[in-house]
Amino acid sequence: MVPVYNIKNFIFISLICFLSACPVFGQVKKVKLLTEDDYGKWSQMIREGISDNGNWVQNQLVYDSGNDTLFVRNTKGKEVLAVAKGYDGQFFNDNSFVYMLPYKRIGISNLMNAKEKNIEGVASYQIAGKGGFLLLTSNEEDGTTTIKVLDSDCTVIEIIKSVSSSMISPDRNSLVYCHNDGGNKKVTLLVFLDHKVQKKTIASGNYAYFNPVWQPNSNAVAFLGQPILKTGSSGPEVIFYTVHEQKSYSFSMTENSSLKGFDFNGNRSSSLIVSDDGMRVFFTLKDQEERSNKVSTSDVEVWNASDSNVYPHLKQSGRQGVNKMGVWEPLSGRIMVAGRGKQDIYMLNGDQQYAITKDIFPYLPSDKERPEADYYVTNLLSGEVSLFLHQVPFENAALVFSPNGKSVAYFRENEWKVYNFANKTHITMPSALPLAYEADFSAPRSPYGFAGWTADGNRLLLFDQFDLWSFSIDGTESKRLTRGREEGIIFRVADIGNVRPIDELWFVETGNEIDTASTILLDAHSEDNDKSGYAVLSPSGKLSIKTFTDKKLSGLKKAKNKNIFLYRQEDYDLPPQIVVVSGDKWKDAVIFKSNPQHSQYPWGHSELISYQNKAGESLQGVLFYPFDYQPEKKYPMVVRIYQKQGNSLHTYIVPSLYNTTGYNTSNLTSQGYFVLHPDINYTIGDPGVSAVDCVIAATNAVISKGCIDPARIGLIGQSFGGYETFFIASQTQLFATAIAGAGISDMGSFYLSMGWNYKTPDAWRFEHQQFRMGKTLFEDAEGYRRNSAITFARDFSSPILSWTGDSDTQVNPEQSMIFYMAMRRLKKNHVMLRYPKEGHVILDMVRQADLSSKIMDWFNHYLKDCPKPVWSSPE
Repeated sequence: MVPVYNIKNFIFISLICFLSACPVFGQVKKVKLLTEDDYGKWSQMIREGISDNGNWVQNQLVYDSGNDTLFVRNTKGKEVLAVAKGYDGQFFNDNSFVYMLPYKRIGISNLMNAKEKNIEGVASYQIAGKGGFLLLTSNEEDGTTTIKVLDSDCTVIEIIKSVSSSMISPDRNSLVYCHNDGGNKKVTLLVFLDHKVQKKTIASGNYAYFNPVWQPNSNAVAFLGQPILKTGSSGPEVIFYTVHEQKSYSFSMTENSSLKGFDFNGNRSSSLIVSDDGMRVFFTLKDQEERSNKVSTSDVEVWNASDSNVYPHLKQSGRQGVNKMGVWEPLSGRIMVAGRGKQDIYMLNGDQQYAITKDIFPYLPSDKERPEADYYVTNLLSGEVSLFLHQVPFENAALVFSPNGKSVAYFRENEWKVYNFANKTHITMPSALPLAYEADFSAPRSPYGFAGWTADGNRLLLFDQFDLWSFSIDGTESKRLTRGREEGIIFRVADIGNVRPIDELWFVETGNEIDTASTILLDAHSEDNDKSGYAVLSPSGKLSIKTFTDKKLSGLKKAKNKNIFLYRQEDYDLPPQIVVVSGDKWKDAVIFKSNPQHSQYPWGHSELISYQNKAGESLQGVLFYPFDYQPEKKYPMVVRIYQKQGNSLHTYIVPSLYNTTGYNTSNLTSQGYFVLHPDINYTIGDPGVSAVDCVIAATNAVISKGCIDPARIGLIGQSFGGYETFFIASQTQLFATAIAGAGISDMGSFYLSMGWNYKTPDAWRFEHQQFRMGKTLFEDAEGYRRNSAITFARDFSSPILSWTGDSDTQVNPEQSMIFYMAMRRLKKNHVMLRYPKEGHVILDMVRQADLSSKIMDWFNHYLKDCPKPVWSSPE
């Protein structure tokens, strides 16, 4: 909660600034003002979903107050369920809905007759048996869980106690669980039948059983058993059970000579895996503990400049830091370890007959975020190990396996290539247009994206800047499937729950299967982010744009069993709505509108602006207008900076005090500010100078519109935007004040600092990443000095507010302290806010509200002549 004093003080200042007859704001007409007291009316809309039969839609509204509500509607828009503080809802049994409630409760609702049932003491739930059963889990004081099995009528038909671990099968028709049955340790298989269950014990004995995992087709299960009474045993046994044959196989990790020198690594999330064909079980290993001399029982840390990694990294990962993969064939009993020497397990291919391992040690110590690596392929049938790729940059480490496991696609040397495991050939995908973009910092090119494979593995679908392409894996044929380049429209395969774009999830085991014989749904948006929509690509190759509008459309979801979709629609001045689409003709209807109180306020609007930097490059920015904008008046403006921000053009921004960086566009526009989000182009070696150039050009472009008071413009940024804010404020008097959050003020000292977030030196950020210097401090000391705000400390004339979390591991809070000390020594107008126990952003809600209020206080004082806030006055 925000202290009452702060809220009243804020409202009082807001009313003075809006209603008093000051030079900027006259009382032209009466409007409904938006104050902090009103913020609680607004909600964020999250977790939209649609039932498998397409009859029902769910969504959740989240409020600052915590009074969240979970809704279910039919696809005509009629509300059938509203659950205060409900969350984690799922549809099941076609017309039923289950959801969690506070205080370990669960609700179950029949959406046809509105009958509801609440059950106490439930920590979590799962849907099983093709939607006909519910598994309710409760936690016990001894650390075990109890599982209650409910049938489709919500009747309890089975209670399973003292469960230590469990896993439902991929087809959701079986449950395997490890438990204590009257003092006997057991592993039991529970099969879901028609309105009943069937149980079978598949293991028992003097073992602590744990970590059950299923074969992907649900035909077998593997788990671990740690001997309880056996002396001298340090490793568990691996047990494999075939469901249909009802046979068990096992081996002891400790007693097997093939695993000498290794320990089982139970800390890995993938510590046990069953292959698709059920012929192999994989388990992760680590080298037996070798304590480094540098990391000993002494409390003295030994930092050697010649170490392969810095001390904190060695302490965390150990001297070796290598994970291996063991392979067991239950039928033959063969056991092997994938990879050689210091090769670390990386991933398995599509049918798990090959393993990719990597070796980073030839490239240590590294000056990059993560070191380069050599990649090797281990044939898990023959044991043969061969070099696959040499010296691969981390940024280009994406490997996407074909569904049939025969090939892997990878990006290297600005091209997509395909490697065939059987004949060990590398084929380049030929393209007349670039399939990768060049970042504006010194790093390898990155691909525009990988859409997926065809099911047969013979073709892969890739993106260029605008379009979707199809390539044959032998490199003989390429085909452009869309024509977005000509219209300036960017097409991407729509994510309806089963798409994992490679530019969002780098390390993918198996690429998405795309059925080119069926309709492909596509996201579409204009290059300048002004419009977005959806399109359909037919099997014949015909592209049909179904909707394309100057709003933000997102979150497309499809009913599993019907041709019915939903998506979210919003704009800066349009609260999020749920739109339902039925049939091939794309008949759409808005079935829910959030935040109806929005219409009571004279909301502003957003628009794109264009400008050029000194190099003549064309850029764009997003300009947000104040509430109740009147052309005859001149307004103050806040410029918020980072890098590229065009995607904010059509985003609805809920006013709120609870902002992790203290910044909120709608808070400002509701208080009579213009807000500008300019884009910045960078020159390698001059990030600060580039930001000054572009931000001043954008600001002047808005000033030329005649609606801004040029004496009342503020600047704000956080993280890299905080660095830019510090630097820009040192180079120009265009901005009457500036606010920098978690910023960098001295590039030289930050270059030589320790990055505690990654436990690596921070130098890579400058040489290869966001700070875009491209050279070491020692190669270009003048460039680092030229782009550091602290160099120009004497030149600051505008009042500066800075803030930092004292536990920030991303940007050392000393960077804010350095700036504070310089401003203090030079007797400049500067205030620093230092939040205890906070990191790179503010997570505590009380502190979030405090920072948001202080930012508004600061801008109101320096841009509106409102009274100086007490907290900013010197003692």
